[in-house]
Parts: sequence; structure tokens; C-alpha cells
Amino acid sequence: MDVTQKAREVVASAVGAAAKVLPGQRPGAQPARQTLTIARPAGEVLAAWRDPAVVSRLMGDLGRAEAGAAGRWTFSLTTGGGTSVEAELADGQDAVEFHRPGERGGEGFLLRVGTRPAPRELGTEVTCEVAPELSAGVGAVPFTLLYRLRALLLTGEIPTLGPQPAAREEER
Repeated sequence: MDVTQKAREVVASAVGAAAKVLPGQRPGAQPARQTLTIARPAGEVLAAWRDPAVVSRLMGDLGRAEAGAAGRWTFSLTTGGGTSVEAELADGQDAVEFHRPGERGGEGFLLRVGTRPAPRELGTEVTCEVAPELSAGVGAVPFTLLYRLRALLLTGEIPTLGPQPAAREEER
């Protein structure tokens, strides 16, 4: 077994253990929320959230997102037994919300991203809220999504610890 596979197993085990004890798995759990400043205009930030290829890249090892007809999306999660969650995209001037079909606004949201101007013209403050069923009870999910988004918008790539090309043979 290579180091990358072992690391994935350790992370999956930790996420599973955390899901058993963190409040996100209890009925009535609160959504996980994080705010981060990104030095880009709000329109560019929200456009990224409307693109299923970008959202899938942001999710990384958490799962993937696919857009269907009429604003319907499917989030396929690797956590929680590989479940799929159906969502509809609700688009606003300064926010994007993915909600359960037929449940606009209120508590029916799965993923909500809101924007507002950052102080001192430093870009955009982006707030991400993730429902417990998408975050698997792990509060770091919204931060991870925003961290990856900021990296993607500022540098064009998402940082990874995955195997990198090298001009040497790997040790096994």
C-alpha cells in the first residue's frame, strides 16, 4: 500500500469517527459556517459557484457536483456511504443557494454562498454555509471549500498534497 492510499484511509477513518461525535450528526444540528475574504469581485466569486466543474474541484475528495436540466444539481458524496443529494440552484444578485427540490429559502438549503464588499476595498467577503448532510458533521467543510476557491481564483490552481511529478524514481 502506498503512502497516499494509507493517508486517505486515515483521513476517512478520522472523518467517520468525527461524524459519530460532532454535533452535525445530531437531529436539529446547525449548519457549518465560515467567512473568508477573497481579493476578487463578487460576480467572479458567484460565477465560480454556478459552474459544476469548479464546484466539483472545490469539493475534491468530499465528492462531486453535476448540473442537470432546469437548474437541478446532484451532489455525489464520498462521505456518509457515498450518498447522492439532489438540489436546485437559486441564484441571487449577491448569493447562490443550493436547496432541496421544492424548498426555496429558509431551512431547506444544502449549500449557501453569500457575498458582500470587504472593508477597505480588499475584495469580497464570502460566507459559506453547509447543511449537516453535506458536511458530514465536519465543521471544516465550508472553510475547505472557501480556501480552495480563493486559491483557484487567485492562482488558477488548488493546492494539493497529491503525487507531484519528479525526475526521480519513487521508493516503494
